[in-house]
Amino acid sequence: MPAVQPPSKVLVSGANGYIAVWVVRSLLEKGYSVRGTVRSAEKGKHLQELFKSYGDKHEVVVVEDITKARAFDDAVKGVDAIEHTASPFHFKCEDPEDLIRPAVDGTVGILKSALIYGSSVKRVVITSSCAAIVQDSTTSPPTPQFFSELNWNEQAEHFVKTQGKAAAPSHKYRASKTLAEKAAWRFVKENSVGWDLVVI
Repeated sequence: MPAVQPPSKVLVSGANGYIAVWVVRSLLEKGYSVRGTVRSAEKGKHLQELFKSYGDKHEVVVVEDITKARAFDDAVKGVDAIEHTASPFHFKCEDPEDLIRPAVDGTVGILKSALIYGSSVKRVVITSSCAAIVQDSTTSPPTPQFFSELNWNEQAEHFVKTQGKAAAPSHKYRASKTLAEKAAWRFVKENSVGWDLVVI
């Protein structure tokens, strides 16, 4: 599918996050229109102030809970592309599911909404992480390795599955990114989507 060109409208989920703010800025500077999602109107105020010079080319919508079914239904309507950056990133959780569920459900949820209501969507970009691929080295010193799209961080999945709450916070986060990306590719394989999926 060809690249989505300006002045197309792009939905950026989690628009107040660190990476997302830079994505929004870059898109606006290149002439795209941007609809950003935030969890509350309060969280959107900073974005509205930051990008007010772009007028109606920038809008903010509230998606309170990305884990809820159909949370993104309205947000995907009328956009040409989606940049999904919303995912929890912290090491404060005890239960791994507190990171995994929002990461997986938010990712699958936005894809479902795009499938049902995103008739103009041509591309979905998901911000993943090297955490979905790279594993802790089992040798000392670490041996060089080559990673590709065929590699997954199954080590983190294993630690979370076997150790549960006792798993290291970094493994909980890595498992959330791994499982969310796997879920995205599985969704595309199992559904007849009219858009490209790109994972960065």
